Amino acid sequence: MNHPLWRPLRHLHAFRRHISSSRPFIPGDHVLLREVPPRNTSPIFTRPLKPGRRIETHRGLILHDDIIGKYPRELVSSQLSRRRSQDGKEPRGTNYRIHEVKLEEYVRLSRRLVTPIYPADAALIVELLDLHPGALHQQHLQPSEDSESEHVPPKLEILEAGTGHGALTLYLARALHAANAHLPPPPSDPTALATWKGTRPAILHTLDISARYSAHAQATITTFRHGLYTPTIDFHVSSPSPWIRAALASPERGGKSFLSHVILDLPNADAQLADVVKGVRDDGTVVVFNPSVTQILDCLERVKQEGLALELEKVVELGAGGGSGGREWDCRFVKPRAGRGSEADVGGEKVMEESGSGSEGDVSGEETGDGVDAEGEKEVREPQAKPTSERSGQKEWAMVCRPKVGERIVGGGFVGVFRKLREASKDQSAGDM
Repeated sequence: MNHPLWRPLRHLHAFRRHISSSRPFIPGDHVLLREVPPRNTSPIFTRPLKPGRRIETHRGLILHDDIIGKYPRELVSSQLSRRRSQDGKEPRGTNYRIHEVKLEEYVRLSRRLVTPIYPADAALIVELLDLHPGALHQQHLQPSEDSESEHVPPKLEILEAGTGHGALTLYLARALHAANAHLPPPPSDPTALATWKGTRPAILHTLDISARYSAHAQATITTFRHGLYTPTIDFHVSSPSPWIRAALASPERGGKSFLSHVILDLPNADAQLADVVKGVRDDGTVVVFNPSVTQILDCLERVKQEGLALELEKVVELGAGGGSGGREWDCRFVKPRAGRGSEADVGGEKVMEESGSGSEGDVSGEETGDGVDAEGEKEVREPQAKPTSERSGQKEWAMVCRPKVGERIVGGGFVGVFRKLREASKDQSAGDM
């Protein structure tokens, strides 16, 4: 097997998990070059190092051969023309310090076809999933306490819909890497490789409807640190709904839910939720990432109208205030107290002002215009909404859509985090209506 996407994996067995600073740079590495002494100039992000290749800059040529074999933070000099200056001195090149490329630098600087999810946002999305792959690896290593049955812990399978540039894919794969602690066999043994892939405790499925974008993302991910995280990822060209339906219908799945987490980076994420919820395990996470908060509201409305077994846990604004942090938003349906005001009184503006400048639940003892009092939860309920066809002409629900005050989470866009309900919880929620 000599597929180009697997060729960089040969280097994995050469240096395995050694710290990069303990070895010199080798062909295939990316490096960053920063001028010495530091100047107000952008660093040079190299292509994969290759003997005979060179970098042309306005300060001279930098040969890849001069970088290969050096260690991080050593110096390399550019080469200038041998022509002497007017004073007869030999021209001097510029010194550059060699740095290993970090993941966030790689995401920002690597060639792209689409706008990536930037590092701060990708890191936050991964943090919201609260992954613990090391513990999963230990579960797969420990023998079952029940000697009469072989208990195999469920795999940690994540679906990312919208591969794009592959930025979030890399962050997710790095988070899962500890679960697949054993390196894959060499690509020259396809049978052993296929067997290894079938035993992975953690798998990242990433989908894109564009074959071109998917292929570009594969190449981008495979050239980062010689494809260190590639074995954890399965690439697919598809949209979420047909892929999940096909996976559930396979003999391996047998119609059982198998996904621990789903990330939807799609413009029409709400249209995919009905099939997504079938593939997600109980208490699994469905993360929707969109540039507009109204797209998160479309998902929330779809959940209410179709009675999907999902509960909105939080909505987070990324890059709030132009920084790298995030701000949590309060987005939910509320049911105003019966007989209180007209439809206009329970609409957007009145509901938006229900708690003034305080945080969620921080309301005064006086009633507000939407019927929420100091005891809040007695008057505000969030059961499943009836389908539109069953509703009366009067508006039963109003939407709260506002940033929370005093809440901080660590760009741009909005992330809605939904949780899969157990059937018993869903039935109980429906019974509360």
